[in-house]
Amino acid sequence: MSGARTGGRRRRRGDGGPGEIPAALRRAGLRPRSALGQNFLVDELALSSIADAALVGPGDTVLEVGAGPGGLTAELVSRVEPTGRVVAVELDEELADLARRRVSSGRLEVLAANVLDFEAEDLLSEAGAGPPYVAVGNLPYYITQPVLRRLLEAGEPPLRIVVLVQRELAHRIVGGRRRESLLSLLTRLYGEAEVVLELPPSAFWPEPRVHSALVRVERSPKPVLELAAGEREALVSLLRAGFSAPRKQLHNVLPPALGLPADVVRAALEETAIEPSLRAQHLGLADWDRLLRLLLARHPRALGAA
Repeated sequence: MSGARTGGRRRRRGDGGPGEIPAALRRAGLRPRSALGQNFLVDELALSSIADAALVGPGDTVLEVGAGPGGLTAELVSRVEPTGRVVAVELDEELADLARRRVSSGRLEVLAANVLDFEAEDLLSEAGAGPPYVAVGNLPYYITQPVLRRLLEAGEPPLRIVVLVQRELAHRIVGGRRRESLLSLLTRLYGEAEVVLELPPSAFWPEPRVHSALVRVERSPKPVLELAAGEREALVSLLRAGFSAPRKQLHNVLPPALGLPADVVRAALEETAIEPSLRAQHLGLADWDRLLRLLLARHPRALGAA
């Protein structure tokens, strides 16, 4: 691992590291764009902790989503050198150019692109890299969910996903008994999620109005549920139906969402040992899997599987 430590902080190459991000932006004539949700992490120890949480080392490949001006990028590059690769994706072309100039390394490729327009493996391939890889990102809050779902559902999913998100959303991603969300269940299909770090607004420039948290999702070595071709899509459709009105009880929300008579849905719930008066957040993956099997066998059209 390259980069020496002085006074507990890692030296960085370029124009002074994360603490110099505001100055680097001003010198480049750039300011954070609120329309893109740009709040840059400038706390040096936090950036180091995020890179540590990614659990990457020499020779690893990292897909960084939302490189910004390159603060976290520099930390990741220092860990994967001398033989690994960091492929950093940044929507803002001016920021992408700034990141290239601030982090000078032959192990880094910065792509000016919208991560939602491409598959993860295509972005890696564009930079001459490929799986296995780890995905890391400091995501603008308004694109957190679509980016996370894109990574979770990738044809070549990452070994782990480490993302800095709004604290409330972080706890929704992790979920738990009787407090699941659509996102927590989709995440659990992939692996185990945990909150590893919380950060105050003062760690960012400009300061957001919310606290942030770092979530690490470790991919399970084998599928959590054995789903045949097409069954995953059917399960996602069922979950979306259940969470389409999360405050409603299942016997009220599922009939219109699935296009089935109320008595049919109630009978299906009771047959699969699910109390009809429960809400979607109260069910675990095993419950949804039982309901999925019954509906696929008797009412496949309700899940778009016919």
